Amino acid sequence: MTENNYRLEKEYTIPFEIFREGYTEFQKKFVFPQANITSLAFIILAGVFVFAVIQDNSQYFAYLLIMVCLAMAVRQWYNPRKLRRNLFDVFKTMEKTVYKIGIGDGFADISTISEGNVENSVDNPDGEQEEEEEEEEPLPEKSRIPFDENFSLLEYDNFFLMFSGKTVFYIIPKNCFSESENEIIRELKKSDK
Repeated sequence: MTENNYRLEKEYTIPFEIFREGYTEFQKKFVFPQANITSLAFIILAGVFVFAVIQDNSQYFAYLLIMVCLAMAVRQWYNPRKLRRNLFDVFKTMEKTVYKIGIGDGFADISTISEGNVENSVDNPDGEQEEEEEEEEPLPEKSRIPFDENFSLLEYDNFFLMFSGKTVFYIIPKNCFSESENEIIRELKKSDK
């Protein structure tokens, strides 16, 4: 299918507030449940070792295992939050990035049109413009999301979350689209069943 067959084709940017809300919702749905279960498992395991120490306090290896289990529980709880903080810091430098979505029959294409933090030239003392010597990194390839059994779409007040499986997701801000364009995106939710 060619690009001319898109039902919707539009360029958009993702404001930081929308990205923060969207990524937090993604973590609530897919990351935190698994991290919480793993943390709970380590805490229960630490409890088993505490019980073993209560029974026989000469088991010094059990003390070490208690500390390791508690450290792993804290790590499982902390790492998703640290990752989110780091990702937010990186996204702040890319907030002006322009993306493009194309929705066709049975798929959506999402691509990066331009980087938001790229400077093309530097002033020299003579007032002339010179190209930077650094080579620009190529933009990522277009991503195609098929509307298959792995596809899902969630709607929130300010954005849509488009999922392909449990690891790939896209944030589509509603304020960049007209109501009729938002309705086209909304219809994808009905077609994913």
